Amino acid sequence: MMGNRLREVLKGEGVTAYRICKDLGMDQGELSRILHEKQNISLWRLEQIAEYLGYKVELVKNCPSRKGGKD
Repeated sequence: MMGNRLREVLKGEGVTAYRICKDLGMDQGELSRILHEKQNISLWRLEQIAEYLGYKVELVKNCPSRKGGKD
């Protein structure tokens, strides 16, 4: 899921996986595994890539919590 979305963003921004790896000092194998959904991406790495591309990562609440809180 995240790999597909990241691939779409890279394509939309016109940035290659090679360029990301080169500029961020990231292992090409790691990014390939993430893009092909064979490895999960860490929040730290996601934020690093997002910042490079001019994006920011936000947690957005879209439904009530299932634990605690008021009914």
